[in-house]
Amino acid sequence: MRLALALSAWLAVTAAHGQARPQLSAEQAAAHTAAAYLGDWTPAPLADLAATPPDFVVQPGESVQAAVNKVPGHGSRRWVIQIQPGTYRGPICIKDKAPLALVGTPLDAAAVVLVDNRFSGKPKGEREAAHPCIPELGKPTIGTSGSTTMLVQSDDVQLISLTVANDAMDGVRRGEAYPPGVGESGGAQAVALTLAGDRIQLDNVRLLGHQDTLFARRPGPNEPARQLIRHSLIAGDVDFIFGNAVLVIEHSTILTRANRRTPGHGGIILAPSTAPDVNQGFLVTRSRLVGEPGIAPGATSLGRAWDAGVKAGTWQAGSSPNGLAVVRDSEIGAHVGPWNASTSRRLFDAATNRLSEFNNRP
Repeated sequence: MRLALALSAWLAVTAAHGQARPQLSAEQAAAHTAAAYLGDWTPAPLADLAATPPDFVVQPGESVQAAVNKVPGHGSRRWVIQIQPGTYRGPICIKDKAPLALVGTPLDAAAVVLVDNRFSGKPKGEREAAHPCIPELGKPTIGTSGSTTMLVQSDDVQLISLTVANDAMDGVRRGEAYPPGVGESGGAQAVALTLAGDRIQLDNVRLLGHQDTLFARRPGPNEPARQLIRHSLIAGDVDFIFGNAVLVIEHSTILTRANRRTPGHGGIILAPSTAPDVNQGFLVTRSRLVGEPGIAPGATSLGRAWDAGVKAGTWQAGSSPNGLAVVRDSEIGAHVGPWNASTSRRLFDAATNRLSEFNNRP
């Protein structure tokens, strides 16, 4: 009975928005599997503290960044940093390091929290760095990239059993109490985690934010960026999984948060910015897409293409980014409606669309 009611609600939402969400055929879906997206990469075994002592142990009151700085810039073996339960505030930069694992508490990902409260519109001095990894000198604000709590710009990094959060907008309720100069129209982007490398693994991790929680990107044009997230939670409200990487989210929960935005403003989950000649973007598989209480049925868009750097009306097929995302074999709550128009306001066009689903259920 509950399943029948949920299915009826989902069908009603789809009809109310005037279009069904595009569905792949079984033949088309065969190209969008975790194995196809990871290619010749077989993910390494996760760092196991029971089997191998950590190289460094970070305790509350100590600096995670200081431990990261001790890891050499290259090497064949994996270095392991164990982080003891506690809250660690401040930006973290993992850049050009040897294979590395940051490991929290295996039985409780909430026990270790890496958090900061920076946001895109936050003012800064022109000679002040936006982030240890991203100077952004000469700019008057932090910017979206500089707002990230943690940036991983190294290959072969593992994040295991911990939380990465950005709580800059936690105090905003129903569109009120934003910082000065920030609001629904801009400046509220506050990234929790940026992944900008290849062969990156996250397992039993919580990523918490509001707008732009997870930035999954390539370190440079045409550089590889395969990123795998398993058994994890990603929470946010607008474009909270975005970027141009090849990203696989598997056996995880994607949570749309309520109550920050002005009533009537819906959320958006996925925002891929895939290059037009790349046939793999975001893949969500065997996961649950759920919403916090208070979100109306169909109020959240499953996603939209992020036409990065493209002004409204100037998108060009074959040269501009054309976000690709597939959600398959997953449970999708009634809060989710259709895909949305792209960030450059091009309409949902079947001829150029690369946002689709396969074998999902309410």
